[in-house]
Amino acid sequence: MTPEQWAALVGAIVSLALGVGPWMFKVHAKLAVIVSKCADLCEKMEALSVEQRRLWETCSRHQSRLDTHEVQLAHFAEEMRRGE
Repeated sequence: MTPEQWAALVGAIVSLALGVGPWMFKVHAKLAVIVSKCADLCEKMEALSVEQRRLWETCSRHQSRLDTHEVQLAHFAEEMRRGE
């Protein structure tokens, strides 16, 4: 290749790099923001999962207590009918 061809090739490559470079930085910055937001969402989802598990355990305990009270009330009602 002649020096003029090399100069044209280098000029084209530099022009391409200068044209694409800012776009690449902008895309990189947007991707960084997206990744940051995804990480925040993952942390929130994990916290919500832990809270949901805790609420289900509480609900299960309350349901067990209600079932126990229902049995006790049925037993008490039976005792009241026998006593009449």
